[in-house]
Amino acid sequence: MSTLRAGFIGLGKMGRPMALNMLKAGFPLTVANRSQGVVADVASHGATAAKTSAEVAANADLIALCLPMPAHVEEVVLGPNGVIEGIRPGSIVIDFSTIGPSTCRHVAERLAEKGAHYLDAPVSGGTTGAAAGTLTVMVGGDDASYATALPLLQSVGRKIVHAGPVGAGAVVKLMNQLLVAINLAGAAEAMVLGVKAGVDATLLYETIASATGNSFQLARNFPDLILKGNFDPMFSVNLLHKDVTLGVEVGREQRVRLLLSALVQQIFEEARDAGHGEEDIAAVIRPLEALSGTFVRAH
Repeated sequence: MSTLRAGFIGLGKMGRPMALNMLKAGFPLTVANRSQGVVADVASHGATAAKTSAEVAANADLIALCLPMPAHVEEVVLGPNGVIEGIRPGSIVIDFSTIGPSTCRHVAERLAEKGAHYLDAPVSGGTTGAAAGTLTVMVGGDDASYATALPLLQSVGRKIVHAGPVGAGAVVKLMNQLLVAINLAGAAEAMVLGVKAGVDATLLYETIASATGNSFQLARNFPDLILKGNFDPMFSVNLLHKDVTLGVEVGREQRVRLLLSALVQQIFEEARDAGHGEEDIAAVIRPLEALSGTFVRAH
């Protein structure tokens, strides 16, 4: 069992399995979440339930967060009954949320006033990777905090990358997300066009999957989702739209022209406006299917 006490705030689709893996690795764990049902569930596996973020921070050396939006991170860390009210000098906040680097630096500066540290540590690998403990973790922060937190990071991830100072992990993750969105939107266009031009959807997918046009997004989104008409959310259109928007903001701050990223931001906005925001990112194909009158489904 670890001598470092851990905390976890945000027990959603990613956070819950990550918290369970921390327990399996032997970390004493205190947890909190807006919905109390999942707190009781994780507590039944050996965690200690807390009512507030401040209570989690007061009982942990390493405080993990996994939250959907930048505003949620600021509220949980800096708001009333937030982490900052309970945190002790020397403790480390490990933020698995996907947020912008400017928010990371702001939160880190506020925590430093309390003598505490901050690591941005966004993850990639989806709910499957979260359950298996095989996530890729992209970390920004100082060397000493990274070294202290590494055993906890290794309990949830297979590949741990120390990208640089605070904010660097967020940048790496957002660049990944820009590519996710661009690759998916490109695959969607090609598949809709190929099917409208008369090619069977399954044949088209299987041929491209064995050719140079193959991609992770083609494999993730077509055989088990789009071709079956299944858009149950594993990772939603709304969340990827948020990530792309944050990535485009980084481009604006750095004065780098992001033509494809700006276009794909609009494509995901189109899907949201069409009512598909809470569906899986595979649903980004649906507005184009409706517009073209062509549906990419297996027969």
